[in-house]
Amino acid sequence: MKNLSFLFLSFLFLAACGGSGSSDQLTFYEVSNDSFNQLINQQAMPTTPNSKVEKFIVNEQYPIEIALYSDGNFYYNLPTLGDGVGTWSQESGYLKLFAKRSLFDMYIEIKAIDESAEEFGIYFVDRFGPQSIRVNKLNFPNSKL
Repeated sequence: MKNLSFLFLSFLFLAACGGSGSSDQLTFYEVSNDSFNQLINQQAMPTTPNSKVEKFIVNEQYPIEIALYSDGNFYYNLPTLGDGVGTWSQESGYLKLFAKRSLFDMYIEIKAIDESAEEFGIYFVDRFGPQSIRVNKLNFPNSKL
């Protein structure tokens, strides 16, 4: 029953996003938990996150923006749904994000899409089913963006 609730709520979450994920599912790699440190802002989440200076992972086509903070909180912005906050935790080889919204709960996984953990993607379920999309790094040293 819990899995059914998870799928239904994930479906509702991303159904409202309006974007469509990649038609090609990404291949994910299990990497060390330390590999994710590069994605985390080394500060507690501020009252107002600043996408001009803080580290964000983004996908402009879906669209989604996520900033992770060392206190276990994250900020997200989905232009079609608005923004909000949630918590994240490290699992074996990936990050698990959770946010409670008034109509649904969000579940997102951040995973490496190469063995060296230089590139990342996110996994979630929306109205189109399971989605995996590549994310770009914003405001990272030596980032291509």
